[in-house]
Amino acid sequence: MMRMRRYLVLAGASLSLMSGCTSNPQESTPEFHGRNQQGLGEPGQLSRAEWTTYLSDQKYLHSIARPDVRIRLNLADPAQHRFALSRLKLAGKTPENSPYLFKALEQRRQDQVARGYQPGLLPPEANSLVGTADRQEMHLIEEASTGETTAVANDGLGTASSTFPGGAIYTYVDTSYSDSSGNALGDLAWREEFDGGYNVTINATGNLALTTLKRYRVSSYKVEESASQGVTDSYIYKEVGVEGGPVVNEAPRLGGLTVLAPLDVAFNDNLISVCLNRTWTQDCDYDLTGNLNSVKLPLKGSISVTSSHVFDDAVITQLRTDLNSGVARPDAGHLKLILTNTGGGCDVTDGNTLVGKMNQFWNGVTLSTDKKTFSWDLTGANAAFFDDGCRQMQDSAKLTALISLPLISAGVKYRSSITLSNDPDAIRPDFVFKKITVTNSCLAEGTEIALAEGKPAAIESLKAGDHVTNPYNPSLTIMDTAVGIETTPMVRIRDEAGRSLLMTEMHPIQAVARGMVQARDLRTGDLVMTRTGPSKLTEVSREAFTGKVYNVKVGSKAEKALLGEDQTAVYANGFLVGDGQIQKKYEAIAQQPKTGDMLARLPSRWHRDYQLSLQRK
Repeated sequence: MMRMRRYLVLAGASLSLMSGCTSNPQESTPEFHGRNQQGLGEPGQLSRAEWTTYLSDQKYLHSIARPDVRIRLNLADPAQHRFALSRLKLAGKTPENSPYLFKALEQRRQDQVARGYQPGLLPPEANSLVGTADRQEMHLIEEASTGETTAVANDGLGTASSTFPGGAIYTYVDTSYSDSSGNALGDLAWREEFDGGYNVTINATGNLALTTLKRYRVSSYKVEESASQGVTDSYIYKEVGVEGGPVVNEAPRLGGLTVLAPLDVAFNDNLISVCLNRTWTQDCDYDLTGNLNSVKLPLKGSISVTSSHVFDDAVITQLRTDLNSGVARPDAGHLKLILTNTGGGCDVTDGNTLVGKMNQFWNGVTLSTDKKTFSWDLTGANAAFFDDGCRQMQDSAKLTALISLPLISAGVKYRSSITLSNDPDAIRPDFVFKKITVTNSCLAEGTEIALAEGKPAAIESLKAGDHVTNPYNPSLTIMDTAVGIETTPMVRIRDEAGRSLLMTEMHPIQAVARGMVQARDLRTGDLVMTRTGPSKLTEVSREAFTGKVYNVKVGSKAEKALLGEDQTAVYANGFLVGDGQIQKKYEAIAQQPKTGDMLARLPSRWHRDYQLSLQRK
């Protein structure tokens, strides 16, 4: 009990400095206020008796669940139900300030009771967490560190993350850092989003000096409502540190982390550009044009241990053996690609969240002769293969890798991990990938582009250095070209003058009333700009195309300095269309979160919760 009192005092002190809501950049305008809130927990809301019960319920839950395996809770089980309500109460959430949230959880409990769910068991619906080749709902521990790669003493860090395909009506995610007995080593951290859910990340810190144990736990509870699943919850925890045996004084130290892939290798533009079906000559870092059904990315790097520890070759060999035999090893870590613009994500090689499918990674792991350096190599034909549900255009894709590191010293086994991620909300990952974009847009081969000298030329014949014309500048330089294929039916337009153009659905074209729009948004009767002025479309249809498709980027730095917004355009078969730079801009805009009045976007059942959330300080 003394430990609990000490924690409450420390947590109360930190709350006085850090509690309350912090806003993301999107909340600078009134329509976003309250959409995304986060804060630190309020442990004082649990009485001593409630705290003791909470620890007991947590211990019970961990007796029927496994580390690293995400589960649904069986709310028909009184202990699991109390645990869920305690997590919410620690975050300061009550039936008074979150009425629909608690009503929905009570309805879920009643439904599970009616189905005959028995205490002591996880619900059968846990099996619904098995994924498919489509984008998946995800709830994961992104970071679980005991400070092995930092110089800060007693520095524990945990990060949890959630994503839902197409977003969610409401998302609550928390994370906490404790020792393996459940004693809190820091404040529970929480985050909630209304009409979000694309990439919800929350971080918690732990003071390892608050416990004599050398095994630590990062846990996360989530409640979410989506249009497709209704209200669900899930829970996951991960443990790191000493795995048994006598405790040694020296904690492991890691250093020399080197990441060789994926990197910004082509154009030094601070982007990792992944080209799906089209390859840009000068700024496509990774070309997927020969791989039609998935996303493949190379991963390569190494890390060394600088303490007396070595990497545990026996554990690594057993991991590899088990995974190659189809044996579940949830402790194998994860590689995930998350589509932060549209929500949902994909695992490497397989979408099964209940069975570890990291054999591709561990088959690429090697140790140095002295077992001091751990290396991974997923390059070339062995590049990481993600499910085809993530093969879609994305202005910002999150690549997150939690690499599990088995260590041993004087017979004492230790489990560490490092995190490689480009999640902007994750604090202190061990390595930060640059922003990853996934792009597509093109015109069919044979499309004639108006050149500066007045003659047209087929787009496939153009090269960097050629010059085209547009309404704003008689001569723009072609800076880059792209070539590839299109597997989705393309958009065919015809106008009243008899002109025709075939382009991919994301290609931008100048509409008279709306400015640049994507081809997929055109309708018969729209007025579009042509070389002879505005012209009405008489046909907008879809058409399969098996030939090559091409694109260009135009305008040198000096030429673009004389142009206005959306003016790097070309005449294609007489129609004024945007180049690859304009296409990239409007792809990004199309994937931005919705704006406008929040209450108009939320179902009425969530209105009171949202309004009350604005009052939380």
